[in-house]
Amino acid sequence: MANNGDFIPRAKGAATDYGAVVHRVIAADDYDPATLGLTDADVAELGDLLAANQTLLNKIGALKLALMGKTKELSGPRGNHRRLVAKLRNIGNKARFSSAATADLAMIGVRRKKTKPTRKTAPAEAPWIAVESLLYHSIKLRFRETGSASARARAANTTGVQIAVVDAADPAANGEADHAPIKSASRSPMQLDTTGWPAKVRLYARWETQRKEYSPWSGPQVLTVL
Repeated sequence: MANNGDFIPRAKGAATDYGAVVHRVIAADDYDPATLGLTDADVAELGDLLAANQTLLNKIGALKLALMGKTKELSGPRGNHRRLVAKLRNIGNKARFSSAATADLAMIGVRRKKTKPTRKTAPAEAPWIAVESLLYHSIKLRFRETGSASARARAANTTGVQIAVVDAADPAANGEADHAPIKSASRSPMQLDTTGWPAKVRLYARWETQRKEYSPWSGPQVLTVL
């Protein structure tokens, strides 16, 4: 066996295997250790160290297997930790819906859930809206929360905007947007098909919530449809 440089493997198991090969060579009955400048004491010491290393490696291997088993026992799909968490959650839910005082719940770190969530109301202000481009049978609009620096800021609790399309040939009237055809959009910018629209329209915008509640209407945007 020819080796140069750092000939001993780094891994402990591989180094032990290499040591066993060396020991097998120099401890052979028909081999004289003196050939390599060794004594019988060198051979005996290497044998003892190999035996100790192998024993320790075997114990470590057994411990790793035991650790894997215990880890599965703790964290597996049916492990003890999952059962513990489920029991703690069960206890917390029972305590939360019991007649216990808030101070008693606090002793075990539990807070009673609100029985009635805070109602999410529509914004008090109308959205800012502007025409970005006007094409043949098409219009692109931008909207955002009034006063926001973000180009696409949507007001809290809203799902988007409604656009009322009013025929500008008719005189403006109070509340006209409430009775006009409605277009909806959740994202800005929004593109609307203007096919069939009057030649001139007034557009109004308002925020819409999931509960179908609405902000006030914006002021009208007057434009000529292409």
